[in-house]
Amino acid sequence: MNLSSLNVTVRRTTCYREIATSILASSVLLAGACEKPSFQAVVTPPPAEQNRTGQPTGGLQFKQRQIAFLNRIRDADPQNRVIDRAMLNEQNELGLILDRSVELNRIPDLMRTMLTQMAGEFPGQDLTVIAYTPSNPPRKVGTAYLDFRTKEMKYVPEY
Repeated sequence: MNLSSLNVTVRRTTCYREIATSILASSVLLAGACEKPSFQAVVTPPPAEQNRTGQPTGGLQFKQRQIAFLNRIRDADPQNRVIDRAMLNEQNELGLILDRSVELNRIPDLMRTMLTQMAGEFPGQDLTVIAYTPSNPPRKVGTAYLDFRTKEMKYVPEY
């Protein structure tokens, strides 16, 4: 085994360990989200804070929850080994620019974890997570959806 193949093997092993660590951290966050919600957490926002599909679109408290959610994602992967950037748009769709080392076959599991996390933070909403390459401009590699009524998750690859 030459030095370059040893380096590749070490990098791959490190990457798998870091992905596993990120998934573990996400699972810990999920476990915290599994507590029985209080009555206030179940109450839907006033109609003035919803659009036609029932998705909240405004309000300081909602924006603060979005920021806190993004910070938890960033804290779970502080060295950006899996997720280079995470952002939420006005429709509360989560966009993830993934690190180059993330293998395509690992993306559906990552997306399912993110949808589960979002469902705990933003209950009663249809949710969307979109994964992108770290290219310039970013290229979409997959989209995951959660139907809050049926709890059905669906992943659509774009590659």
